[in-house]
Amino acid sequence: MALPLQTGSEGSGWVIDTPGIRSFGLAHIQPDDVLLAFADLAAAIHDCPRGCGHMGPPADPECALDSLSGAAARRTAAARRLLGVLRET
Repeated sequence: MALPLQTGSEGSGWVIDTPGIRSFGLAHIQPDDVLLAFADLAAAIHDCPRGCGHMGPPADPECALDSLSGAAARRTAAARRLLGVLRET
């Protein structure tokens, strides 16, 4: 079951109930696959320098995602959180 979640000025999301599943992991996901899920960021990613990890400063000071604003900036933050989790594993 999935229910829409309104989070005020931060945007929205979904609460997902998956009976029987006790944990969720990203270890099998590649960073490029995460970015494919954010199709709305593709144009900006195309403008990034070769080898950009899309994490923003200081790791990627020329990342084109840093020029985005509004909803796209919030989506960038969400993508970076997922990428950060992948780097921790």
